[in-house]
Amino acid sequence: MCGIAGILYFNNQKVNFQPEVLSTLKHRGPDGQGYKAFENAIFYHTRLSIIDLTSQSQQPYLLDDNKCLVFNGEIFNYKEIAKFVGIDNAFSDTIVLAKYFDKHRIDGLKELNGFFAFAFYDVLNNECFIVRDRFGEKPLYYFYDENVLTFASEIQPLLILLQKKLPIDYDVLYTYFRMHYIPGENSILKGIKRLLPGHYIHIKNNRVEVQKWYTLDNVVQNNDFEELLHTAVQRRLISDAPIGAFLSGGIDSSVVCAIAKQHKQDLHTFSLGFKDLKLYNETKDALIVAEYIKSVHHSFEISVDEVIQTLPSILDCIDEPFADSSAINVYFLSQKIKPFATVALSGDGSDELLMGYNKHKVFLLKFFPYLKFINLIVSPVFKFFPENRSSTFLNSIRKLKKFSYSSQLNSIAQYIYLSQWAEDSYIHQLFSIKLNNLYFYSLFEKYKTLNDVELFNRADTEIVLVNDMLYKIDFFGMQNAVEIRSPFLDHEVVEFLFHQPFKNKIHYTQQKYLLRKTFSHLLPSSIFEKKKKGFEIPLHSILPHFIKNSECLSEEYIKEQRLFNYSIIQKLIQQLPSNENDASLKLWAILVFQHWFRKFENFIEL
Repeated sequence: MCGIAGILYFNNQKVNFQPEVLSTLKHRGPDGQGYKAFENAIFYHTRLSIIDLTSQSQQPYLLDDNKCLVFNGEIFNYKEIAKFVGIDNAFSDTIVLAKYFDKHRIDGLKELNGFFAFAFYDVLNNECFIVRDRFGEKPLYYFYDENVLTFASEIQPLLILLQKKLPIDYDVLYTYFRMHYIPGENSILKGIKRLLPGHYIHIKNNRVEVQKWYTLDNVVQNNDFEELLHTAVQRRLISDAPIGAFLSGGIDSSVVCAIAKQHKQDLHTFSLGFKDLKLYNETKDALIVAEYIKSVHHSFEISVDEVIQTLPSILDCIDEPFADSSAINVYFLSQKIKPFATVALSGDGSDELLMGYNKHKVFLLKFFPYLKFINLIVSPVFKFFPENRSSTFLNSIRKLKKFSYSSQLNSIAQYIYLSQWAEDSYIHQLFSIKLNNLYFYSLFEKYKTLNDVELFNRADTEIVLVNDMLYKIDFFGMQNAVEIRSPFLDHEVVEFLFHQPFKNKIHYTQQKYLLRKTFSHLLPSSIFEKKKKGFEIPLHSILPHFIKNSECLSEEYIKEQRLFNYSIIQKLIQQLPSNENDASLKLWAILVFQHWFRKFENFIEL
């Protein structure tokens, strides 16, 4: 895991080394840094040493002095693919990748098992390839025009390379406030794009082409789920640096930890919870699993005061508006485990592939059609109850109201309603400028011909997983130089689970049915019986202390900024004590954007 960046000039402009690029990427690679300049290009790399801790794998890595690789990620089967390039006793996936890609180019990518974003520059052929992994586990942003192409693991170093102000993309801004993260190809700044998962950029003689190299329509031949996941876990235990596993006590992480323990006897597991807040603390559940599988367990508890004190640092590191508040937990957990591990396994990906979220309960109607009749009778009653995530009872009412309303919608509208965090009407009230929702709705256009199960399957994998879950574990794990690996995202596991029939995902009242059925022998039955709980934080307790001291939410700043209607923000602040209408989540999204805006103000064309 590392940080990468680079710039290619198309107009014979003088190459200029910019040390700030390396400093802004240092958190991604504190173990080493370097750059390599050529006549028309320069490449940057910061290293987090995981496979091969020696200097032989330092990057940028030069091959024959005229080929250069900068690489972020891991190739788990590097020892197997080494044989394709005549390397015996391979010790470095960097060296293997450089020689392998030089020989096989794009056609060889299908043999790689791992997660990666890399650039390979061939000086003599005036050619560069920039590649992103199958499912977008590793980030890659880019910008190009007639003069340059720049790329980086994060937006800030890219802007430093570009030396150019860019306007906010207001269509994307609307989408952020609707979803609380930014999906799709476009970023918050016009012109900066994400390289989509399974795609690559080919630059040849100053001509730029973006093409796809992988499609999820591939179907894995092995149909033994247990064997596939065991192999995926084994691959992700490859590390020369200390390695452990996140353990929440939920099914996904518990299964991963139970398998990992079979292959690593001294496995360290880690859990995180809030002191004195039972609703936000699953450390006891994690401890039950840890004792059962006999791992070396570390249980960390944090306080609301600790979050309040650290929140400014977390907000300062944000590179693009991202308001999934569970990112705070990822930040703290990766910070706490750093003395014990540089790499951690996680259970991410299972919910998307096996329909494990609360929103997927709408499919219970397929098994229990009489629920529709009951829903018609009781739904009018729901409107008299308030909604509040900080109360177990009122949160259940909130979920029932959402289920009730969504069951009356068509497939696309239903998916959007169950996936969004705010409605269109609220966003138009919040902003003093007119925002366009066309980009937001365009994200779902390609799913219109799919049935409801296929729609949820594909959109969850291509939108939610890539832009929310995987962004979160990469970006906020790497703030503390911790690499997070998910065995469920081994491409063979993904291809197997994605194409499973619906009955293996939801079976009557059981979600993630195939996972429960396959691995029930590994864990106590209580783990499979407990209700799903997200990795949540008590925002309603944290924000009041922070908002009253936040200059960027003051009336003066809001009016000077001329983006928001202050009256709406004021109303949300008034609703915060009761957390009515998800006031805490909406305020968090505003707060995140405001801190991002202030941090990047010098890069924004206003």
